[in-house]
Amino acid sequence: MGYIDSFYAQTRTDDAERPPLQGALDAEVCIVGGGLAGLNTALSLAERGVQDVVLLEAERVGFGASGRNGGFVGPGYSQGAETLIKWVGVDHTRALYDLTTEALALIRKRIGAYDIACGPNPDGVLVASWTSAPDGLRAHRDLMAETFGAQLEFIERERLRAEFADSPHYFDGLLNRDAFQFHPLNYCLGVARAAEAKGVRIFESTPVVTLDPDRDDKLVVTPAGQVRARHVVLAAGGYGLGLYAPVSGAVLPVATYVMASAPIPADRLADAIKCNIAIGDTRDAGDYYRALPDGRVLWGGRMTARRGEPARLADVMLGDMKRVYPQLADIARYETAWMGTMSYARHRMPQIGQRQPGLWYAQAFGGSGMGTTTVAGEVLAEAIKGEDDRIRLFEPFGLAWAGGPFGSIAAQSAYWFYQARDWWTARRDRTELGKPG
Repeated sequence: MGYIDSFYAQTRTDDAERPPLQGALDAEVCIVGGGLAGLNTALSLAERGVQDVVLLEAERVGFGASGRNGGFVGPGYSQGAETLIKWVGVDHTRALYDLTTEALALIRKRIGAYDIACGPNPDGVLVASWTSAPDGLRAHRDLMAETFGAQLEFIERERLRAEFADSPHYFDGLLNRDAFQFHPLNYCLGVARAAEAKGVRIFESTPVVTLDPDRDDKLVVTPAGQVRARHVVLAAGGYGLGLYAPVSGAVLPVATYVMASAPIPADRLADAIKCNIAIGDTRDAGDYYRALPDGRVLWGGRMTARRGEPARLADVMLGDMKRVYPQLADIARYETAWMGTMSYARHRMPQIGQRQPGLWYAQAFGGSGMGTTTVAGEVLAEAIKGEDDRIRLFEPFGLAWAGGPFGSIAAQSAYWFYQARDWWTARRDRTELGKPG
């Protein structure tokens, strides 16, 4: 089995295939899923001295959303801080946010300590407002500073277009200089190598056929083998549907898309994207992208609860890029485009916890996965090792049923509603200010 055709797969640092599991193994911990949730859990356990960790991946390490995403690494969660404060209070929300800032520091540390070649890694993520809402942006900046100590910089629209992104669709923005970017598949591969160097056994092309979680030594059965383990961690996200219904039924698989453009001459690219930081916008399922040093643009966006890749995906994504940057319409071309399946919970928070003694789960990282999968690895490793109970911070965000096919229909309808609302609000604001587009 191999990776899908993507820019990340084409530029990966390691192509060594790991063998599938053959025969029976005993382990202290068996992890199902070789994305960042599973890999981070494996490495965090190994760093704490836990022996006999086995990881099973149905395809290849980083095959799913962990190796296909936009490569944004930032603090926080998909659910907004304002909503979290209403749900669980300031102190609880602050503790949750602190986990993500610790995770970013740990990612940087691991890149250096394990020599993970996942660059370029420029600092800075800009969120550009698709509508005219400067007061709301400033209020959010102030809340983040006062409550979490986060330093977000308000960028007014003239400066945004002059220094960051010259698009007729953007108004003001917020800049987080603590966030950064990386090559997500190469980071996955680097974490896998680091875990293996500490004794973790990773098997690829090894889907799980059945799981018996009710035994003291839980049994995980694969096509050609089995693992008996004291602890099992389910970390397959949107790719583990049907494995264990109480866990997999609590997430919706949601697809998003990324395109890699052909290289654009530096002078033309600089007319549009003024710097090499990562950029996104404020819409639900808005655009997210970054310019690479060789002139390529990695452009992501859109979202759907429908399965399967749309027809003419590359043309669609290129059209989105040209709409945001009409000055590139005559020169921008695509090289490849691909989709990835994220997992979302109804509450838009990660689901991290223990279903029953020895059966753990980590999923629903859609929209903020690079930092929060690292959080999952740390709190799971702490809990399994018996070092800390910070995993309990995620108890309010449990395994509520996501609705199955009805949940997918509801999610798709909500996306269409938000898309229409964003279009109407942006058109109104541009008309009022006399902006084109």
